[in-house]
Amino acid sequence: MTTGSSQQINRVFRFGPFELSEHEGELRKNGVRIKLQEQPFRVLLELVADAGHMVSREELQQKLWPTDTFGELDLGLNTAVRKLRQALGDDADEPRYIETLAKRGYRFIAPVASVAAAALTTSKDAPAMAAVAVLGNSAAAASPDAVDDSTLATARENPSKNIRWSRVLAAACALALLIYGAVVTWRLANRATPLATEQQITANPPQAPITAAVVSLDGKYVAYADTTGVYIRHIDTGEVRPLQLPKAFDAAPTGWFPDGTHLLLTSAGAAQGKPSLWKVSILGGSPQQLMENASEAAISPDGSKIAFLRGDAVGSLEIWVMGTDGSNLHRVADATAPGASIPLGYGTGSQPLTGVHLSGVAWSPDGRRLAYLRRVKEARSTLLDLETVDLDGGRPKVLRNSTQLLPVLCWAVDGRLFYAYRDSPASERGDSGIWWVRVNQKSGALENRPMQLTKGSGRIGGLSVSADGRRLVLWRANSSPQVFLAEIDGQTGRFKTPRRLSLDDSTNQVYAWTPDSRTVFFSSNRSGTTKLYRQAIDQAVPEVLVEGRGNFVARLNPDGTRILFVDGFNTLDPALPQRILSVPLEGGTPQAVLQWPSIHNMQCAQSPSKLCLFDSLQGSTAHFFTFDPEDGKTQEFATLQVKGGFSWMLSQDGSQLALNLEPLGHRVTFMAVSDKSTHEVEVNQWPLANIDWAPDGKSVLVSTQTANGTRPILGVEPNGNYRVLLEGDNTTQLWWAIESPDGRYAALTEVTGANNVWMVENF
Repeated sequence: MTTGSSQQINRVFRFGPFELSEHEGELRKNGVRIKLQEQPFRVLLELVADAGHMVSREELQQKLWPTDTFGELDLGLNTAVRKLRQALGDDADEPRYIETLAKRGYRFIAPVASVAAAALTTSKDAPAMAAVAVLGNSAAAASPDAVDDSTLATARENPSKNIRWSRVLAAACALALLIYGAVVTWRLANRATPLATEQQITANPPQAPITAAVVSLDGKYVAYADTTGVYIRHIDTGEVRPLQLPKAFDAAPTGWFPDGTHLLLTSAGAAQGKPSLWKVSILGGSPQQLMENASEAAISPDGSKIAFLRGDAVGSLEIWVMGTDGSNLHRVADATAPGASIPLGYGTGSQPLTGVHLSGVAWSPDGRRLAYLRRVKEARSTLLDLETVDLDGGRPKVLRNSTQLLPVLCWAVDGRLFYAYRDSPASERGDSGIWWVRVNQKSGALENRPMQLTKGSGRIGGLSVSADGRRLVLWRANSSPQVFLAEIDGQTGRFKTPRRLSLDDSTNQVYAWTPDSRTVFFSSNRSGTTKLYRQAIDQAVPEVLVEGRGNFVARLNPDGTRILFVDGFNTLDPALPQRILSVPLEGGTPQAVLQWPSIHNMQCAQSPSKLCLFDSLQGSTAHFFTFDPEDGKTQEFATLQVKGGFSWMLSQDGSQLALNLEPLGHRVTFMAVSDKSTHEVEVNQWPLANIDWAPDGKSVLVSTQTANGTRPILGVEPNGNYRVLLEGDNTTQLWWAIESPDGRYAALTEVTGANNVWMVENF
């Protein structure tokens, strides 16, 4: 007696080196099974089955999660997708398989090479025949030499069997051709597109690094600024002429007006800390001020409007638009949450989120939308959202978010939005390339996955494109902080001309001296990750003190026998906490002292004091704690309201804190450790930055800058007296100075290196 039979379809999907079998419930890579839990497997099945299309989070929830766990959807789905990416070796920032569509869902973007719908027979009497079995026999069936004489004779005696055999051969051949075509298509789709070549346009030396550059709309000229002024360069002939500006007028070009004879400039406003916008003719004449408290401006394609950023010394918080004569001024976007509605005009009650700032503004070709980046700073990481918003307001569209995005944009006439992107999340260097996405100008949504255009050495500081979209101009910043050493005049206390100590063009930042004043400790990313190094002042090459990544803020412990340091934010694993660790001065295995979220700075007094402090920065609040460098025990010390980028240091005797609570402010706050009483010292019009105590405890060393762009080091005493200890020209950028314990030397962190303009054509 024959039993009934039933069939179900086994879907088998192939993409890249992977094969996904619905019936077997397995994912295999090159034939090797990849361990995958049920929920991630089912999510992958849904995405692959609808490859090329978005599958919403709601669809996945309805199909895969019970209704009684709806509240856990985000956690469960995020976990499943993360495990899928681990199994596929995929990257959320540069996806090859699963693309995240922010707050909406996911899309499987890799080509699916073949889809086999195989019938699975469930009858006991009928043998199972899967499509893969036919695929396995297709090569032999397609070869006449593989069919013997007895088989042909049997086929002649049984015409019906011959017909069935012919159909099998035909089906096998068709399937083989289908698979071959799919493989060829997949290879073509995944073939690496050759990157465009960047052509260097300027050759400025380290003494005159370029700080801004923008191409003219006709693509013939580039206007750029360096530390000596603003210049107009003819790209093809190389002819350069200076832009005539008033003396001490510190400005940088940010856009060309459509007439080709006027530039839009941003004046740095160093002394006041508030930049402003100006219009100037390249043919001569005085600049005309257009707007105060405005920066990073962009002119609309038709030349009728200007979009710009507005904020405070900490960062830009709003995007505004106005007519080129200053009329019809209104706000388009601000630093509220990306999903919130954006208020317009004056006086609306929206409060920007702490730690959120806007940067990089670009107009769509039709002048109806703006693209920009929203920077969200958490701990020591910075996540950027690439967004667009309609000129009339409304909710912005989030196109991409990543810690590798850089705050520069331009939008070409063909709809491609170009942006800068740091090359590798594993590297802590700043090397970056140009990427692009095509954006729908009406909806502001993506129309393709991100594509890379160029790569190169150094950080991209600006992007602009000609009106016809044939020339893309960028400038690369290869300048970086370096360690310099200056002798201190024993009579005057002034610093002599510094000499460079760190002979490497990577980022190098000095933090401390050994007690004998012969060796400095600094961090460097010269090997790709930021490690700690030690170098004697009479040596040319340092030695590694601590391996690892993200290491910074190296300080002596109270008795001067060990170095305490902080391991910073890890882009490869953001969940890792920050820690304070210690290591002997000669190096060795680090020992963990404590871990804490968002460690900003750390400092110990010197023996006989045993006081050590660190602060944890949470938005605009700095929580200070004392800690024991041996066992890590902590105790709350103080809580202060600050603005981002504030600086503080503890005197060597442990009696006072010196603080600059507001970047580019004009006051040093001195706090007595014993009773936390404070008094302030006003330093006239000097905008102050980083602070460090002199070893004798009688003054603090403060970096600052002048209205003409020079950056001196001041010695500021608690009684209000101050004097200039070191002042270079406007090509010198001094970040901070740390005196040696014997008072004979100062170790400086000074920025140097060559920044130049580059161009990409016919891309």
